[in-house]
Amino acid sequence: MIIKREITKICVVCSPSFSRCFNPIMMQSNALSHVIVDEDEYIALLRTRVESLGLPWLIEKDTTYSDAKEIQEQGFDIILAIPGLKLMFASRKFDKNKIIHLDYFSYATKDVNVAVHKLKSVINANKIF
Repeated sequence: MIIKREITKICVVCSPSFSRCFNPIMMQSNALSHVIVDEDEYIALLRTRVESLGLPWLIEKDTTYSDAKEIQEQGFDIILAIPGLKLMFASRKFDKNKIIHLDYFSYATKDVNVAVHKLKSVINANKIF
């Protein structure tokens, strides 16, 4: 018997919402986050770790400037927000139990295992397969 596993789509949010932040400098994301680590590098490391574990996850960088409605319309199951966006992310009607906020330490040290662990917990709790 072949068991088909669906792909869990994960959106990595790196920029604050237009509706929450009107400062043009902050629209580029949390200024400190860019100094700590390049978000593209972090996403690449996360993808590599997910592939090495054989997890059926698709990791994509947000292109909507944190528009939760648009993220949901694009079919993402989980939102993973980089540090500094907790108060700048307009979650709207996106299920708050499916939003993960990374902490500065694991992000700065590029410890993607913390994100993988948190993602597994949310997936198991919400039975997303």
